[in-house]
Amino acid sequence: MELAQDSHLTLPLFCFDDSLPQRDIDSPDLLLNVLLSDELLAQLCQNPAIDSSVAITLSDYQLTSVNERFTVNTEHSAQLTLAHGPLLSAVVSTSDDISFVSPQVDMMPTFDLGDEDENE
Repeated sequence: MELAQDSHLTLPLFCFDDSLPQRDIDSPDLLLNVLLSDELLAQLCQNPAIDSSVAITLSDYQLTSVNERFTVNTEHSAQLTLAHGPLLSAVVSTSDDISFVSPQVDMMPTFDLGDEDENE
């Protein structure tokens, strides 16, 4: 997964219940969309130790309902989790105690250091 400043990160979310292991990865319940600000991108440029992770609470994000069974009309909070790899995942919790999770995604931030301009 390539991350760039001011681009959007979209992760699929699935209701965290007993049916989760059988779910089709191409049929999420919700989509989490986050604008990758300079500050958020800096937080994502970490690679935690093998037995640890970093939790990043999101304040600015959008949820889109994909499955008509789930609409998020209650208060909710979102968090990104970065584990060793680095592996990125998301969790959204609602005020009525429903949780949605994303699968872990391999990611490595890439940077444009302007090297190509110097070679011309």
